[in-house]
Parts: sequence; C-alpha cells; structure tokens
Amino acid sequence: MTDYAQKLGTTRSSKPILQPVNIDDETLKSITSDYELADHFDAYAVYQYLLARELATVGRASPRLKVYEVIGRFHRDRVGKVEIHDQMTALSLTTIFDVIKFGQSRADPFFQ
Repeated sequence: MTDYAQKLGTTRSSKPILQPVNIDDETLKSITSDYELADHFDAYAVYQYLLARELATVGRASPRLKVYEVIGRFHRDRVGKVEIHDQMTALSLTTIFDVIKFGQSRADPFFQ
C-alpha cells in the first residue's frame, strides 16, 4: 500500500487526485492505474493550478515546485498533446489560464 502525503482534489469521475510520499514512476502509475484520459487531464489541471498558486505565494524558492512539476508532467505525458487539446475544447478552455482556473475548481477546498 502506498503512503499518501495528501489528497489534492477529485476528478470529474470522482477519482481522488493524490500526491504520494514517494514520487517515482512506479508509485504514480500504481495510484493512477484506473485513470482514464479525462482523469489525467483533471489531475494535470490541478497540478498546474498548484504550481501557479505556489509561484504567486511563495516564489521560485518553494520546495513544492519540483514536486508539482514532476507529477504534473507525469499526468500531461499520459494525456498527450492532441488529447489535451480535445479536453480543453470539450471544456471550453482556450488558454493555460483557463486550465489553471479549471484545476482550481477540481482542487479540494483546502487548496482554493
């Protein structure tokens, strides 16, 4: 069983978006094994929101930036560029700022 640092949000299909204690590909694949493309997009959006929030409040010196970047990249790579575009179109998102705002809506209230 993987230990989780915290639950960050929920996908549109009600799957938890988790940040594991150990951030490696094997652990990330394990906790997202039941994710569909839309779930990965939702998680990617949450991590984009958390990155933007962290940069705005703490700045580049934040130790969380690297964690958010690595996990966000993991989810982005699972979706792919074409599917990201398709998800953005389906959700009427046109810019990265829209993706960040969508990520905020998927984040748990603690992070909003």
